[in-house]
Amino acid sequence: MIQNEGLLSLYKGLVPSIASMALSGAVFYGVYDILKSSYLHTPEGRKRLKDMKQQGQELNALDKLELGPIRTLMYGAVAGACTEVATYPFEVVRRQLQMQIGRDKLNALAMGFNIIERGGVPALYAGLLPSLLQVLPSAAISYFVYECMKIVLKVE
Repeated sequence: MIQNEGLLSLYKGLVPSIASMALSGAVFYGVYDILKSSYLHTPEGRKRLKDMKQQGQELNALDKLELGPIRTLMYGAVAGACTEVATYPFEVVRRQLQMQIGRDKLNALAMGFNIIERGGVPALYAGLLPSLLQVLPSAAISYFVYECMKIVLKVE
């Protein structure tokens, strides 16, 4: 690649990757935090916190989850899905940039417009469903482990 296209060819897709990473973190943690906070401010959530405080040390790690195991997994999956939907167009653009060959190469913005011209906005989401099927369990388990480790390590 370096001989044919130069050193910068190793960095095709860097701009959309960086943009995607920044957006990914914001959406992933933001959505989860909004969902968690919203639940904990409902009567059911307040009751759960109150019951947890009354039972104190008698609870195991799973029972100490503020949201409970199922809700933690669901909210993690929702946060992952929102993140994937928000960042997937950047991944499509990045892949197309990496597949470019020849002298007439487009930048990230031009490639995005090119994809939209060829297939409309839905083209930016081509392949989203298989990606979601991979992300949902991963995100759910990530948040579940994160919340469990906060309990085990006694981190607030």
